[in-house]
Amino acid sequence: MNRTPSAVELRNAKRPNVDVAKRNMDDRSATTEIESTTDKLLREIRDLLKTRGHGEEKERHEDDKESEMKNDWMLAAAVLDRICGIAFTVILVAGTTAFFVLFAMHP
Repeated sequence: MNRTPSAVELRNAKRPNVDVAKRNMDDRSATTEIESTTDKLLREIRDLLKTRGHGEEKERHEDDKESEMKNDWMLAAAVLDRICGIAFTVILVAGTTAFFVLFAMHP
């Protein structure tokens, strides 16, 4: 069942086969075709990502503008809130003082 190869078979096995060489050339050309196709696909993916990145950069810039405007309005609201708080406190204290002064002076 285990057969040892003869000397002729070994000699033929060591000889390069023309079909094998031809197959290797075909494999190489197929490999270069695959590599060129892969390069094209990678270039297309890179270009797609660049255009997508540019769009995201534009959106990010718009988001930054909106965020800056929102912060400006929040600052304006905080200033207006502080002014109204101070005015309310002054009016409340002045009104309370005037009420007690008038109440205390009335016979």
